[in-house]
Amino acid sequence: MDLSHEKTLAIIIITILSIGIIAPKFVGNHFATTIQSIANEVNSASGYTMEIKSINSSWFSTDALLIMGLESPFEDISLEMRVNAKHGPFLLSENKNLAWLSWTGKIDGQSLRQHLDWSKNNDFFQVKGTISLAGKHDFHNQITAFTGSVTPKKIKVAFSGYQGSGQHFEQELTYHGRASDFTAKSKTGTFSTSNISIDLQIAATLEQILYNGLFDSASSSKINFSSVNITNKENKEEPIIELTDLYVTASSSYLDKESHANMQVSYGVKQVSIDEYSVQDLALEIEVNNINKQFLLAYRKFNQTLANISNEKVQEKIISFAQDNLLILLSTEPQINITSLRGTFPEGKINGTMHTSLVDVSTLPRPIKDLEFWLAHTLINGQITGDKAVIELFAKQLMKQKIQANPQAQDMSVAEIEQMAAQQVPQILEMLAKQGLLVTTDNHYTTDFALKDSQFKVNKKLIPLPF
Repeated sequence: MDLSHEKTLAIIIITILSIGIIAPKFVGNHFATTIQSIANEVNSASGYTMEIKSINSSWFSTDALLIMGLESPFEDISLEMRVNAKHGPFLLSENKNLAWLSWTGKIDGQSLRQHLDWSKNNDFFQVKGTISLAGKHDFHNQITAFTGSVTPKKIKVAFSGYQGSGQHFEQELTYHGRASDFTAKSKTGTFSTSNISIDLQIAATLEQILYNGLFDSASSSKINFSSVNITNKENKEEPIIELTDLYVTASSSYLDKESHANMQVSYGVKQVSIDEYSVQDLALEIEVNNINKQFLLAYRKFNQTLANISNEKVQEKIISFAQDNLLILLSTEPQINITSLRGTFPEGKINGTMHTSLVDVSTLPRPIKDLEFWLAHTLINGQITGDKAVIELFAKQLMKQKIQANPQAQDMSVAEIEQMAAQQVPQILEMLAKQGLLVTTDNHYTTDFALKDSQFKVNKKLIPLPF
């Protein structure tokens, strides 16, 4: 080997060693700073606290003790989390020998053992992650399986445990979590779920997700329960409620080139069974559009001021915030739309839609509760349509409730109320059809409604407002 090659090799070796010696200190400093930033964000959220009890960062590792606080309806919870990180790029004791960082967080949960029981060999919660040299962050978390009793109603619980994993690389976060089952039993009944899953996808940097709250991206999430069962022990005649494929999905878009953000949320269940009666595809789908970005940023800062203050002061601050920021929200003409409210019953199908918006608001009324002002700036249009048998079913249930609320009907039997409702409903529906408030076909009832320029119309028929 000639001298030039020896010098080149020496430079490479020195460079690698320098990176291996110097880089861990920078990695450790950044990790410690990240912990502090996360604590600040947690403490700004109502109901949560995070105290850094201690943090010790050496050249090749960092150890921290965090006290996590959570407000609960039963009692406040305080948990210790121990965090350890090994600084790269050389992680000789890890499976991945080359990485910027390998870290773990563990909550032994000893303070929870007065109510819950789990294996003595397991931490209650643990999370671990690795950041590769390319910047990809892989992480895994889990909650141990447990059983126990929750006060004050002595509810017995059993949980199969939870496992989740995800990764963040460049501007994409993906996550999937799953739990097999959860059961809660009390003197009044049993609640159980099975095959719980959580899926999350966000297009943003980790800094934006943790600290900014709002960013140029689109995101989606879904929570799914393959089954939910509810039973009642006190009354043996009470039917068992079974829900199959219960889900909540959400998506949002927030683009820098636009002045507003949009969000969609769906709640649904594939099947609801009560005794032998079943409803299919029961769902509510909502859109919230044209949410002013400036308002969202102001609300995020405002929400951080609500931690650890009394309910009375919260109400005062909310009123003050609304007066200062409501006009900003209305400047982009926000919308709340029900894109689908539907269900398939044994008697038939029903579906409804409604679109609402506030338009052309350049000043706020005084007083702010001026109803005539808000009616003049509100747009509503919607439709309800359904098979005749299911509309008649709903009308009959409403009529039964109306009869039961009448003091003169307090001595009537259930059968008599049922008979009276069955007699009156066809007459009422026929009367509504003759008045033009209900459109009938051979198989369906349909109603269109709209509000514009303070005028409310049903099937284009003007309806006087009661105020």
